[in-house]
Amino acid sequence: MRNRLPRRGYAMVLVMIFIALMLCMYSVAYRHVAAALRIETARTLLTQRDEGSVHALAKAVALLETGLPPSDPYVCAVIIGTSPNERSFTVTFASEGGNTWSVSAAPTQWPDEPQPMPQTFAAGG
Repeated sequence: MRNRLPRRGYAMVLVMIFIALMLCMYSVAYRHVAAALRIETARTLLTQRDEGSVHALAKAVALLETGLPPSDPYVCAVIIGTSPNERSFTVTFASEGGNTWSVSAAPTQWPDEPQPMPQTFAAGG
């Protein structure tokens, strides 16, 4: 009877297959994690971008509840404390006819210096 020599190299093939499968699983997991990080980063940036504008609009709508602006369009500025520091926002009130007003807020651009937002639009206030 003839002695057979054991076949070598199967362990290396199994290791290579295992490494290939692990790299495939890693790439799938990395893709999901990277997508989740991109979504969360975008959400955080949108929140930071809109943070001051939303507060400025809230103050403008509260001011509009006290009366009508003295002119059409009426432009004023309000300082809002945002997360890194305070920022100035320009608020514009524009009549759309009747008692309907549109209110918009945007960060104040450098050379512009609109008057500060009044406490009330009521007569004498």
